Amino acid sequence: MSTAPRITVIIPCLNQDLYLERAICSVLDQGYENLELIVMDGGSHDQSIEVIRTYENDLDHWQSDWDSGPAEAINTALTWATGDLVAVLDADDTYLPHALDEAARAFANEKTGWVVGQGVRVDDTDERLDQLPAKPARTFAGFLMDEAGPLPKSCVFYRTDLLKAMGGFDSGLKLAYTHEMHARLYAANQKPTVVHAALAAVRDHEENASKAYALTCGEEFVDAAERYATHLAPTHRYLLWRRHDETRRLYAAAAAEIADDNTRRVIWQQLMRRPAWLADNDYRRKLLKNLYPGEPVRASTDGPPQRRAA
Repeated sequence: MSTAPRITVIIPCLNQDLYLERAICSVLDQGYENLELIVMDGGSHDQSIEVIRTYENDLDHWQSDWDSGPAEAINTALTWATGDLVAVLDADDTYLPHALDEAARAFANEKTGWVVGQGVRVDDTDERLDQLPAKPARTFAGFLMDEAGPLPKSCVFYRTDLLKAMGGFDSGLKLAYTHEMHARLYAANQKPTVVHAALAAVRDHEENASKAYALTCGEEFVDAAERYATHLAPTHRYLLWRRHDETRRLYAAAAAEIADDNTRRVIWQQLMRRPAWLADNDYRRKLLKNLYPGEPVRASTDGPPQRRAA
């Protein structure tokens, strides 16, 4: 497709030799001619460099060097990117067939700034687990309050000039950098275009299912969203603060359970059993009521939250 937009795919990697080859091949196997592929390794000490060297002739650029995290690596790659569109594929994820063609078609409308597609969740052997539907929030307040859940980042494509105009990703964030970027785009009145095709397989494995990863990820998402509270009307701002207050208390309770080997991990098990956990008001408050049975639970339309330690 000589008229197809040039797409830059950036794969940030750190010690993902078990999955990196599958990620690279899933890009090359797209058969998309107007492609630029960049692999950014953060100084892996496993076999990732050997994997990269195997495909060196198929890559437009790669490097292996220390960085502060994937956001910094992606921002560096953005300075080299020559594509009209750019996408970030996690090294443990893979694109599904025709993903790049589907994304390119979605940008036929010149007003489209960024695109999100559907995803599927797979295990470490590529067995399909379930769907990861892309349901962008209808409003900025809804996005910050996570009414539809975070968008799967390997299923997102951006216009390169828009991403650069937004200043790139926040390198101070290790896990929630795409979520913060999406909040920034919403704040700039840039809502995503939804592609109904499945674009990527997002992998669940031991590392990203770990307790430390889950808590760090959740806390970063809350912090990133709360940066934009001042963009909301007072009522929605109070609701956001209340939601985040409840969320932080549940995280603190889960962390305390994990730290105490003699404690039954009731809260942690609840959080892990339900991936969309804390987005639901009733679910959060049910957990809090179990934690603090004597404490009244306020309605979601109450005023600003009263901060207290968990």
